[in-house]
Amino acid sequence: MQADIGLGPLRRLDFSFEFGWGGWQPFAWRDTELTSFERYSAGGKPTLLPIIQIILNRGVGDGSLERWVRAVTKWDFERVVPAHLDAPLALGPKDFAAPFDFAKRGGNEVRFCDEDVALLREAERGPLAFSVSKTTLGPLAGDASCNLGKEGEARVVSRELGLNWSPK
Repeated sequence: MQADIGLGPLRRLDFSFEFGWGGWQPFAWRDTELTSFERYSAGGKPTLLPIIQIILNRGVGDGSLERWVRAVTKWDFERVVPAHLDAPLALGPKDFAAPFDFAKRGGNEVRFCDEDVALLREAERGPLAFSVSKTTLGPLAGDASCNLGKEGEARVVSRELGLNWSPK
Protein backbone atom coordinates (compact mmCIF):
# COMPACT_ATOMS: atom_id res chain seq x y z
CA MET A 1 0.00 0.00 0.00
CA GLN A 2 1.34 3.43 -0.88
CA ALA A 3 0.41 5.72 1.98
CA ASP A 4 0.63 9.50 2.15
CA ILE A 5 -0.01 10.44 5.74
CA GLY A 6 0.85 14.10 5.33
CA LEU A 7 -1.37 17.08 4.65
CA GLY A 8 -1.10 16.78 0.85
CA PRO A 9 -4.23 14.63 0.41
CA LEU A 10 -6.28 16.91 2.65
CA ARG A 11 -5.44 19.89 0.46
CA ARG A 12 -6.84 18.06 -2.58
CA LEU A 13 -10.26 17.26 -1.10
CA ASP A 14 -13.17 17.23 -3.49
CA PHE A 15 -16.27 17.91 -1.41
CA SER A 16 -18.57 16.85 -4.23
CA PHE A 17 -17.41 13.23 -3.72
CA GLU A 18 -20.21 11.09 -2.28
CA PHE A 19 -18.12 8.88 0.03
CA GLY A 20 -15.96 9.62 3.04
CA TRP A 21 -14.36 12.90 3.94
CA GLY A 22 -14.84 14.73 0.68
CA GLY A 23 -13.25 11.85 -1.17
CA TRP A 24 -10.07 11.80 0.92
CA GLN A 25 -8.43 8.41 1.07
CA PRO A 26 -4.98 8.28 2.68
CA PHE A 27 -3.88 5.43 0.44
CA ALA A 28 -4.33 4.03 -3.03
CA TRP A 29 -5.09 0.33 -3.55
CA ARG A 30 -2.81 -1.53 -5.92
CA ASP A 31 -2.97 -4.91 -7.59
CA THR A 32 -0.43 -6.17 -5.07
CA GLU A 33 -2.76 -5.61 -2.11
CA LEU A 34 -4.00 -9.21 -2.26
CA THR A 35 -0.43 -10.42 -1.64
CA SER A 36 -0.18 -8.09 1.32
CA PHE A 37 -3.55 -9.18 2.75
CA GLU A 38 -2.77 -12.88 2.35
CA ARG A 39 0.53 -12.39 4.19
CA TYR A 40 -1.23 -10.54 7.01
CA SER A 41 -4.24 -12.85 7.34
CA ALA A 42 -2.34 -16.17 7.00
CA GLY A 43 -5.55 -18.18 6.86
CA GLY A 44 -6.89 -16.68 10.08
CA LYS A 45 -3.89 -17.27 12.36
CA PRO A 46 -3.75 -14.79 15.23
CA THR A 47 -1.17 -12.02 14.99
CA LEU A 48 -0.06 -8.85 16.70
CA LEU A 49 -0.40 -5.60 14.85
CA PRO A 50 3.08 -4.13 14.32
CA ILE A 51 2.41 -1.03 16.41
CA ILE A 52 1.35 -3.27 19.32
CA GLN A 53 4.54 -5.31 18.97
CA ILE A 54 6.55 -2.09 19.21
CA ILE A 55 4.78 -1.29 22.47
CA LEU A 56 5.22 -4.84 23.81
CA ASN A 57 8.97 -4.66 23.16
CA ARG A 58 9.18 -2.66 26.38
CA GLY A 59 8.49 -5.88 28.27
CA VAL A 60 11.04 -8.10 26.53
CA GLY A 61 14.25 -7.03 28.28
CA ASP A 62 12.93 -7.35 31.81
CA GLY A 63 10.91 -10.52 31.11
CA SER A 64 7.54 -8.95 31.98
CA LEU A 65 6.02 -9.82 28.60
CA GLU A 66 6.99 -13.47 28.94
CA ARG A 67 5.68 -13.58 32.54
CA TRP A 68 2.35 -12.09 31.43
CA VAL A 69 1.94 -14.54 28.53
CA ARG A 70 2.84 -17.45 30.84
CA ALA A 71 0.25 -16.28 33.40
CA VAL A 72 -2.51 -15.91 30.81
CA THR A 73 -1.80 -19.29 29.22
CA LYS A 74 -2.35 -21.00 32.59
CA TRP A 75 -6.02 -20.07 32.34
CA ASP A 76 -8.48 -22.51 30.84
CA PHE A 77 -10.11 -20.70 27.92
CA GLU A 78 -11.28 -21.48 24.40
CA ARG A 79 -12.18 -18.02 23.11
CA VAL A 80 -10.51 -14.60 22.91
CA VAL A 81 -12.32 -11.35 22.22
CA PRO A 82 -9.82 -8.84 20.79
CA ALA A 83 -10.37 -5.10 20.93
CA HIS A 84 -9.99 -4.78 17.14
CA LEU A 85 -10.78 -6.74 14.01
CA ASP A 86 -12.78 -9.96 13.90
CA ALA A 87 -14.20 -11.35 17.15
CA PRO A 88 -14.53 -13.64 18.96
CA LEU A 89 -11.60 -15.90 18.05
CA ALA A 90 -11.61 -19.60 18.82
CA LEU A 91 -8.23 -19.72 20.58
CA GLY A 92 -6.93 -21.72 23.49
CA PRO A 93 -3.84 -20.89 25.54
CA LYS A 94 -1.33 -22.33 23.02
CA ASP A 95 -2.79 -20.42 20.04
CA PHE A 96 -3.04 -17.27 22.14
CA ALA A 97 0.68 -17.45 23.02
CA ALA A 98 1.92 -17.96 19.45
CA PRO A 99 1.91 -14.27 18.36
CA PHE A 100 4.17 -13.41 21.29
CA ASP A 101 6.87 -15.89 20.24
CA PHE A 102 8.87 -13.07 18.62
CA ALA A 103 10.27 -12.33 22.08
CA LYS A 104 11.50 -15.92 22.51
CA ARG A 105 12.98 -16.01 19.00
CA GLY A 106 14.99 -12.88 19.76
CA GLY A 107 13.92 -10.99 16.63
CA ASN A 108 11.52 -8.17 15.97
CA GLU A 109 9.85 -9.73 12.94
CA VAL A 110 6.14 -9.57 12.22
CA ARG A 111 4.09 -11.68 9.83
CA PHE A 112 3.65 -8.86 7.31
CA CYS A 113 5.28 -7.81 4.08
CA ASP A 114 8.36 -5.80 4.99
CA GLU A 115 7.08 -2.93 2.84
CA ASP A 116 3.93 -2.78 4.99
CA VAL A 117 5.88 -2.10 8.19
CA ALA A 118 8.45 0.25 6.62
CA LEU A 119 6.70 3.41 7.84
CA LEU A 120 6.79 2.24 11.46
CA ARG A 121 10.42 1.08 11.18
CA GLU A 122 11.55 4.36 9.63
CA ALA A 123 9.58 6.35 12.21
CA GLU A 124 11.29 4.36 14.97
CA ARG A 125 14.67 5.23 13.46
CA GLY A 126 13.80 8.86 12.85
CA PRO A 127 10.98 11.09 14.13
CA LEU A 128 9.88 8.75 16.94
CA ALA A 129 13.37 7.68 18.07
CA PHE A 130 13.02 9.84 21.18
CA SER A 131 9.78 8.17 22.31
CA VAL A 132 9.96 4.55 21.20
CA SER A 133 11.36 2.21 23.82
CA LYS A 134 14.72 0.78 22.79
CA THR A 135 14.77 -2.98 22.29
CA THR A 136 17.46 -5.61 22.01
CA LEU A 137 15.41 -7.27 19.25
CA GLY A 138 16.41 -4.76 16.58
CA PRO A 139 14.17 -2.71 14.29
CA LEU A 140 10.72 -3.89 13.32
CA ALA A 141 10.79 -5.98 10.15
CA GLY A 142 8.30 -7.85 8.03
CA ASP A 143 9.24 -11.50 7.63
CA ALA A 144 9.11 -11.30 3.82
CA SER A 145 9.55 -8.78 1.04
CA CYS A 146 6.50 -8.98 -1.20
CA ASN A 147 7.69 -6.72 -4.03
CA LEU A 148 4.69 -4.46 -3.57
CA GLY A 149 6.13 -1.43 -5.36
CA LYS A 150 5.58 -0.70 -9.02
CA GLU A 151 8.36 -1.74 -11.38
CA GLY A 152 11.10 0.90 -11.41
CA GLU A 153 9.37 3.06 -8.78
CA ALA A 154 11.27 4.23 -5.74
CA ARG A 155 9.80 2.91 -2.53
CA VAL A 156 8.63 5.93 -0.60
CA VAL A 157 7.15 5.61 2.86
CA SER A 158 6.00 9.21 3.17
CA ARG A 159 6.73 12.00 0.72
CA GLU A 160 5.50 14.58 3.23
CA LEU A 161 7.88 13.38 5.98
CA GLY A 162 10.71 12.53 3.58
CA LEU A 163 10.91 8.92 4.77
CA ASN A 164 12.21 6.38 2.27
CA TRP A 165 11.92 2.61 2.54
CA SER A 166 15.02 0.79 3.63
CA PRO A 167 15.20 -2.97 3.70
CA LYS A 168 15.41 -4.72 7.03
